Amino acid sequence: MEEEKMATAHVNELGIILRGFNSLDQPTAWWESLLDDLKSRHIPSFYRRGKRMFVDASGVNGAVRGVVYLTPNTVSADEAVTILERRGLDVYDARADASARGGDDWGNTGSE
Repeated sequence: MEEEKMATAHVNELGIILRGFNSLDQPTAWWESLLDDLKSRHIPSFYRRGKRMFVDASGVNGAVRGVVYLTPNTVSADEAVTILERRGLDVYDARADASARGGDDWGNTGSE
């Protein structure tokens, strides 16, 4: 039996990197709802015209890497962590001050 890979979200001061998704894993409405929750908006020169995140679908077996940049108009990194965890993603807090919140720079809390 093939082990199911967990979708992950790495959060740092600049944004969120989403990994482990296949392009068909979630319907468009799920992604739109996530971007609404994160208050993501189009950023010219960062995202394709009209889009609210950057997506690279060139991974092995259709794996997708998505990037949502955090700006003054989006939710904070702390709020993003909560939103992503609530959606069932395996969240890694990679911010420089993660150790002050009980984790290391890779988001490990030592409880694993």
